[in-house]
Amino acid sequence: MNSFWRFADVARPLGGWRALALAAVCVGLATVARGVFGWLVGPTLPFATYFPAILLAALTGGALAGIISILLSVLVVWWAFTPPYFQFQALNLNQLANVALFGFAAGLMVWLAAVYRNLLASIAQQEKHRDLLVGEIEHRGKNILTVVESLIHQTLGDSDQGRNLVNRIRAVVTTEDILDASSQRIADLRAMLAGELASYGSARIRLDGPGVSLPAATARAMRLVFHELATNALKHGALSEPDGKVTVDWQLDGADVEIVWCELDGPKVGVPSSYNFGSRLITRTLKQLNARFEPTFAETGYCYRIGLPLAE
Repeated sequence: MNSFWRFADVARPLGGWRALALAAVCVGLATVARGVFGWLVGPTLPFATYFPAILLAALTGGALAGIISILLSVLVVWWAFTPPYFQFQALNLNQLANVALFGFAAGLMVWLAAVYRNLLASIAQQEKHRDLLVGEIEHRGKNILTVVESLIHQTLGDSDQGRNLVNRIRAVVTTEDILDASSQRIADLRAMLAGELASYGSARIRLDGPGVSLPAATARAMRLVFHELATNALKHGALSEPDGKVTVDWQLDGADVEIVWCELDGPKVGVPSSYNFGSRLITRTLKQLNARFEPTFAETGYCYRIGLPLAE
Protein backbone atom coordinates (compact mmCIF):
# COMPACT_ATOMS: atom_id res chain seq x y z
CA MET A 1 0.00 0.00 0.00
CA ASN A 2 1.36 3.37 -0.99
CA SER A 3 2.67 5.26 2.04
CA PHE A 4 1.28 8.54 0.63
CA TRP A 5 -2.26 7.35 1.32
CA ARG A 6 -1.50 5.17 4.30
CA PHE A 7 -1.19 8.08 6.77
CA ALA A 8 -4.97 8.53 6.45
CA ASP A 9 -5.55 5.49 8.69
CA VAL A 10 -4.07 7.29 11.71
CA ALA A 11 -5.06 10.89 10.93
CA ARG A 12 -8.41 11.94 12.37
CA PRO A 13 -10.89 13.53 9.93
CA LEU A 14 -10.46 17.29 9.80
CA GLY A 15 -13.23 19.48 11.08
CA GLY A 16 -14.22 23.11 11.04
CA TRP A 17 -11.80 25.60 9.56
CA ARG A 18 -9.16 22.92 8.90
CA ALA A 19 -11.51 21.05 6.57
CA LEU A 20 -12.44 24.34 4.91
CA ALA A 21 -8.78 25.33 4.47
CA LEU A 22 -7.86 21.97 2.94
CA ALA A 23 -10.86 22.10 0.59
CA ALA A 24 -9.97 25.68 -0.44
CA VAL A 25 -6.38 24.72 -1.24
CA CYS A 26 -7.43 21.67 -3.29
CA VAL A 27 -10.11 23.58 -5.19
CA GLY A 28 -7.72 26.51 -5.73
CA LEU A 29 -5.15 24.23 -7.34
CA ALA A 30 -7.87 22.61 -9.44
CA THR A 31 -9.04 26.07 -10.56
CA VAL A 32 -5.56 27.01 -11.72
CA ALA A 33 -5.34 23.73 -13.61
CA ARG A 34 -8.81 24.35 -15.06
CA GLY A 35 -7.74 27.80 -16.28
CA VAL A 36 -4.70 26.36 -18.03
CA PHE A 37 -6.79 23.50 -19.42
CA GLY A 38 -9.43 25.94 -20.72
CA TRP A 39 -6.76 28.13 -22.33
CA LEU A 40 -5.34 25.12 -24.17
CA VAL A 41 -8.50 23.29 -25.30
CA GLY A 42 -11.31 25.76 -24.79
CA PRO A 43 -14.32 25.94 -22.42
CA THR A 44 -15.12 22.22 -22.41
CA LEU A 45 -15.45 19.78 -19.49
CA PRO A 46 -15.77 22.51 -16.83
CA PHE A 47 -15.51 20.07 -13.88
CA ALA A 48 -12.70 17.85 -15.21
CA THR A 49 -9.91 19.12 -12.95
CA TYR A 50 -12.05 19.19 -9.81
CA PHE A 51 -12.54 15.43 -9.46
CA PRO A 52 -8.95 14.71 -8.36
CA ALA A 53 -9.07 17.74 -6.04
CA ILE A 54 -12.20 16.42 -4.31
CA LEU A 55 -10.71 12.92 -4.04
CA LEU A 56 -7.52 14.29 -2.51
CA ALA A 57 -9.45 16.40 0.01
CA ALA A 58 -11.69 13.47 1.00
CA LEU A 59 -8.83 10.99 1.38
CA THR A 60 -6.59 13.27 3.40
CA GLY A 61 -9.14 15.34 5.31
CA GLY A 62 -12.22 13.17 5.57
CA ALA A 63 -15.81 13.39 4.34
CA LEU A 64 -16.41 16.97 5.51
CA ALA A 65 -13.43 18.27 3.55
CA GLY A 66 -14.67 16.35 0.51
CA ILE A 67 -18.20 17.78 0.75
CA ILE A 68 -16.89 21.32 1.15
CA SER A 69 -14.70 20.74 -1.91
CA ILE A 70 -17.78 19.76 -3.92
CA LEU A 71 -19.64 22.92 -2.91
CA LEU A 72 -16.66 25.17 -3.61
CA SER A 73 -16.08 23.49 -6.98
CA VAL A 74 -19.70 24.11 -8.04
CA LEU A 75 -19.53 27.76 -6.98
CA VAL A 76 -16.20 28.38 -8.75
CA VAL A 77 -17.28 26.69 -11.98
CA TRP A 78 -20.63 28.50 -11.89
CA TRP A 79 -18.95 31.88 -11.38
CA ALA A 80 -15.74 31.59 -13.41
CA PHE A 81 -16.28 29.00 -16.13
CA THR A 82 -20.00 29.22 -16.97
CA PRO A 83 -21.16 31.98 -19.37
CA PRO A 84 -21.75 34.79 -18.69
CA TYR A 85 -18.41 34.66 -16.84
CA PHE A 86 -17.66 36.08 -13.37
CA GLN A 87 -21.27 36.43 -12.27
CA PHE A 88 -23.91 34.15 -10.87
CA GLN A 89 -26.68 33.82 -13.43
CA ALA A 90 -29.52 31.35 -13.54
CA LEU A 91 -28.44 28.03 -15.04
CA ASN A 92 -30.23 26.49 -17.96
CA LEU A 93 -31.45 22.90 -18.01
CA ASN A 94 -28.26 21.48 -19.55
CA GLN A 95 -26.05 23.31 -17.07
CA LEU A 96 -28.19 22.12 -14.15
CA ALA A 97 -27.95 18.55 -15.43
CA ASN A 98 -24.16 18.92 -15.68
CA VAL A 99 -23.95 20.21 -12.10
CA ALA A 100 -26.23 17.42 -10.86
CA LEU A 101 -24.14 14.75 -12.59
CA PHE A 102 -20.95 16.25 -11.18
CA GLY A 103 -22.46 16.38 -7.69
CA PHE A 104 -23.54 12.73 -7.88
CA ALA A 105 -20.16 11.50 -9.17
CA ALA A 106 -18.20 13.64 -6.70
CA GLY A 107 -20.44 12.56 -3.82
CA LEU A 108 -19.82 8.91 -4.73
CA MET A 109 -16.06 9.59 -4.66
CA VAL A 110 -16.33 11.16 -1.20
CA TRP A 111 -18.33 8.17 0.07
CA LEU A 112 -15.76 5.71 -1.32
CA ALA A 113 -12.93 7.75 0.22
CA ALA A 114 -14.72 7.62 3.59
CA VAL A 115 -15.10 3.83 3.29
CA TYR A 116 -11.41 3.55 2.44
CA ARG A 117 -10.40 5.63 5.45
CA ASN A 118 -12.60 3.52 7.73
CA LEU A 119 -11.03 0.34 6.39
CA LEU A 120 -7.55 1.70 7.03
CA ALA A 121 -8.53 2.72 10.55
CA SER A 122 -9.92 -0.78 11.17
CA ILE A 123 -6.72 -2.39 9.87
CA ALA A 124 -4.59 -0.11 12.05
CA GLN A 125 -6.65 -1.05 15.11
CA GLN A 126 -6.32 -4.76 14.32
CA GLU A 127 -2.56 -4.36 13.95
CA LYS A 128 -2.38 -2.71 17.37
CA HIS A 129 -4.35 -5.58 18.89
CA ARG A 130 -2.10 -8.09 17.15
CA ASP A 131 1.04 -6.36 18.44
CA LEU A 132 -0.37 -6.40 21.98
CA LEU A 133 -1.17 -10.11 21.62
CA VAL A 134 2.30 -10.90 20.24
CA GLY A 135 3.90 -8.95 23.08
CA GLU A 136 1.87 -10.86 25.65
CA ILE A 137 2.75 -14.20 24.06
CA GLU A 138 6.45 -13.31 24.00
CA HIS A 139 6.33 -12.18 27.62
CA ARG A 140 4.74 -15.45 28.68
CA GLY A 141 7.21 -17.36 26.51
CA LYS A 142 10.13 -15.79 28.38
CA ASN A 143 8.50 -16.70 31.68
CA ILE A 144 8.13 -20.26 30.46
CA LEU A 145 11.80 -20.22 29.42
CA THR A 146 12.79 -19.30 32.95
CA VAL A 147 10.78 -22.26 34.27
CA VAL A 148 12.26 -24.60 31.64
CA GLU A 149 15.82 -23.52 32.50
CA SER A 150 15.13 -24.16 36.16
CA LEU A 151 13.78 -27.65 35.40
CA ILE A 152 16.79 -28.44 33.20
CA HIS A 153 19.24 -27.36 35.90
CA GLN A 154 17.37 -29.38 38.54
CA THR A 155 17.27 -32.45 36.30
CA LEU A 156 20.75 -32.36 34.75
CA GLY A 157 22.57 -30.27 37.34
CA ASP A 158 25.43 -27.98 36.41
CA SER A 159 26.62 -30.24 33.59
CA ASP A 160 27.81 -29.45 30.08
CA GLN A 161 24.75 -31.16 28.69
CA GLY A 162 22.44 -28.96 30.75
CA ARG A 163 24.30 -25.75 29.91
CA ASN A 164 24.36 -26.58 26.19
CA LEU A 165 20.64 -27.27 26.16
CA VAL A 166 19.85 -23.99 27.95
CA ASN A 167 22.12 -22.01 25.63
CA ARG A 168 20.46 -23.48 22.54
CA ILE A 169 17.04 -22.52 23.83
CA ARG A 170 18.25 -19.02 24.65
CA ALA A 171 19.77 -18.62 21.18
CA VAL A 172 16.31 -18.96 19.64
CA VAL A 173 14.35 -17.01 22.24
CA THR A 174 16.69 -14.02 22.41
CA THR A 175 16.19 -13.42 18.69
CA GLU A 176 13.01 -11.60 19.79
CA ASP A 177 15.20 -8.81 21.22
CA ILE A 178 16.32 -7.99 17.68
CA LEU A 179 12.88 -8.51 16.17
CA ASP A 180 11.24 -6.22 18.75
CA ALA A 181 13.43 -3.34 17.57
CA SER A 182 11.89 -3.58 14.10
CA SER A 183 8.32 -2.52 13.42
CA GLN A 184 8.24 -4.96 10.49
CA ARG A 185 9.35 -7.99 12.50
CA ILE A 186 12.60 -8.47 10.62
CA ALA A 187 16.15 -8.95 11.91
CA ASP A 188 19.40 -7.51 10.60
CA LEU A 189 21.96 -10.17 9.70
CA ARG A 190 24.94 -8.14 10.91
CA ALA A 191 23.23 -7.42 14.25
CA MET A 192 22.56 -11.14 14.76
CA LEU A 193 26.18 -12.10 14.06
CA ALA A 194 27.55 -9.28 16.19
CA GLY A 195 25.31 -10.27 19.08
CA GLU A 196 26.40 -13.89 18.90
CA LEU A 197 30.14 -13.19 18.54
CA ALA A 198 30.51 -10.01 20.63
CA SER A 199 31.82 -11.84 23.68
CA TYR A 200 34.94 -13.01 21.79
CA GLY A 201 36.28 -9.49 21.19
CA SER A 202 36.36 -7.31 18.09
CA ALA A 203 40.03 -8.15 17.38
CA ARG A 204 39.17 -11.80 16.76
CA ILE A 205 35.98 -11.28 14.75
CA ARG A 206 35.53 -9.68 11.33
CA LEU A 207 32.11 -9.16 9.77
CA ASP A 208 31.80 -7.87 6.22
CA GLY A 209 28.71 -7.62 4.03
CA PRO A 210 25.79 -5.42 2.97
CA GLY A 211 22.66 -4.78 4.98
CA VAL A 212 20.44 -7.87 4.86
CA SER A 213 17.05 -8.22 6.58
CA LEU A 214 15.83 -11.68 7.56
CA PRO A 215 12.17 -12.60 8.14
CA ALA A 216 11.27 -13.55 11.70
CA ALA A 217 11.14 -17.33 11.18
CA THR A 218 14.42 -17.36 9.25
CA ALA A 219 16.07 -15.14 11.87
CA ARG A 220 15.14 -17.49 14.72
CA ALA A 221 16.56 -20.49 12.89
CA MET A 222 19.75 -18.70 11.82
CA ARG A 223 20.38 -17.46 15.35
CA LEU A 224 20.53 -21.09 16.42
CA VAL A 225 22.87 -21.94 13.49
CA PHE A 226 25.24 -19.09 14.36
CA HIS A 227 25.19 -20.15 18.01
CA GLU A 228 26.20 -23.69 17.08
CA LEU A 229 28.95 -22.48 14.73
CA ALA A 230 30.35 -20.20 17.44
CA THR A 231 30.15 -23.00 20.01
CA ASN A 232 31.99 -25.39 17.69
CA ALA A 233 34.63 -22.72 17.01
CA LEU A 234 35.11 -22.23 20.75
CA LYS A 235 35.37 -25.93 21.55
CA HIS A 236 37.16 -27.36 18.52
CA GLY A 237 38.05 -24.54 16.12
CA ALA A 238 39.78 -21.19 15.89
CA LEU A 239 38.31 -19.64 19.02
CA SER A 240 39.83 -22.42 21.12
CA GLU A 241 43.26 -20.87 20.43
CA PRO A 242 44.41 -17.45 21.78
CA ASP A 243 45.23 -16.12 18.30
CA GLY A 244 42.33 -17.73 16.46
CA LYS A 245 39.97 -15.57 14.43
CA VAL A 246 36.59 -15.91 12.73
CA THR A 247 35.61 -14.04 9.58
CA VAL A 248 32.06 -13.92 8.28
CA ASP A 249 31.44 -12.50 4.81
CA TRP A 250 28.12 -12.35 3.03
CA GLN A 251 26.72 -10.97 -0.19
CA LEU A 252 23.38 -10.93 -1.95
CA ASP A 253 22.92 -13.33 -4.85
CA GLY A 254 19.51 -12.70 -6.40
CA ALA A 255 16.87 -13.81 -3.90
CA ASP A 256 19.50 -15.52 -1.70
CA VAL A 257 22.26 -14.38 0.59
CA GLU A 258 25.59 -16.22 0.46
CA ILE A 259 27.24 -16.46 3.88
CA VAL A 260 30.85 -17.65 4.27
CA TRP A 261 32.03 -18.45 7.81
CA CYS A 262 35.78 -19.10 7.98
CA GLU A 263 38.08 -19.81 10.93
CA LEU A 264 41.79 -18.85 10.88
CA ASP A 265 44.88 -19.34 13.05
CA GLY A 266 43.34 -22.13 15.03
CA PRO A 267 44.31 -25.78 15.40
CA LYS A 268 44.82 -27.86 12.28
CA VAL A 269 41.61 -29.56 11.27
CA GLY A 270 40.51 -32.38 9.03
CA VAL A 271 37.36 -34.12 7.94
CA PRO A 272 35.66 -35.41 11.11
CA SER A 273 35.08 -39.13 11.42
CA SER A 274 31.65 -38.46 12.91
CA TYR A 275 29.40 -35.46 13.45
CA ASN A 276 28.30 -34.32 16.89
CA PHE A 277 24.82 -33.21 17.84
CA GLY A 278 25.59 -29.54 17.13
CA SER A 279 26.69 -30.27 13.57
CA ARG A 280 23.62 -32.39 12.93
CA LEU A 281 21.45 -29.63 14.38
CA ILE A 282 22.99 -27.10 11.97
CA THR A 283 22.32 -29.39 8.99
CA ARG A 284 18.71 -30.08 9.97
CA THR A 285 17.94 -26.43 10.67
CA LEU A 286 19.34 -25.25 7.34
CA LYS A 287 17.51 -28.03 5.53
CA GLN A 288 14.24 -26.74 6.97
CA LEU A 289 15.08 -23.33 5.49
CA ASN A 290 15.86 -24.88 2.07
CA ALA A 291 19.37 -23.51 2.49
CA ARG A 292 22.57 -24.91 0.99
CA PHE A 293 25.34 -25.92 3.37
CA GLU A 294 28.86 -26.63 2.10
CA PRO A 295 31.49 -27.32 4.80
CA THR A 296 35.21 -27.51 3.98
CA PHE A 297 37.98 -28.75 6.25
CA ALA A 298 41.23 -27.16 5.13
CA GLU A 299 44.15 -27.38 7.56
CA THR A 300 43.96 -23.59 8.03
CA GLY A 301 40.56 -23.94 9.67
CA TYR A 302 36.94 -24.85 9.25
CA CYS A 303 34.99 -22.97 6.57
CA TYR A 304 31.26 -23.11 5.94
CA ARG A 305 29.35 -21.68 2.97
CA ILE A 306 25.62 -21.17 3.43
CA GLY A 307 23.21 -20.23 0.62
CA LEU A 308 20.15 -18.88 2.41
CA PRO A 309 16.85 -18.00 0.66
CA LEU A 310 15.52 -14.67 1.97
CA ALA A 311 11.83 -15.43 1.41
CA GLU A 312 9.78 -16.95 4.25
